[in-house]
Amino acid sequence: MSSRGVLRWQVKSSFVHYVRAIAAGTCETVDGAELDADGMFQFPLTEASRDGDGWSLHFGGGARFMAHHGFLDVELRELELTVTADARGGALGVLAARGDRVTIATLAPAAPAEGNGVVRWPGLVPCLTDAGAELFGNVYPPGSDLAPLDALVLLDL
Repeated sequence: MSSRGVLRWQVKSSFVHYVRAIAAGTCETVDGAELDADGMFQFPLTEASRDGDGWSLHFGGGARFMAHHGFLDVELRELELTVTADARGGALGVLAARGDRVTIATLAPAAPAEGNGVVRWPGLVPCLTDAGAELFGNVYPPGSDLAPLDALVLLDL
């Protein structure tokens, strides 16, 4: 995992359960992402920038969910997390199959916990956008909560 930071996320437990147990499908990681023993996907930080009270964090790797002989094929790749403490809130984006970035979820405003060279956003709850609902096959309606995520950035001291 990246020594600079990480995004830890279970995605949505009911979705992961469906893919693995009910649909007898697979959940795999690609390009440097990992799945830990607690069922949390870990995406390595590739870039972080700060603009005032807002942060833009880019994470490498991806998670891919496949079932039903390829009819269910959801890939979450190269995640981008933007977070602000002001009313703008934040967003979670992914690189779509067609090569453009898609915002799949919004986030409530959140200030990071900072100290000892670490900036952390624990327990952020992404809410599906229309594009996010479409990515998940419209099984979950827009506004549905995904699993909470944690993001961590190690600062150069």
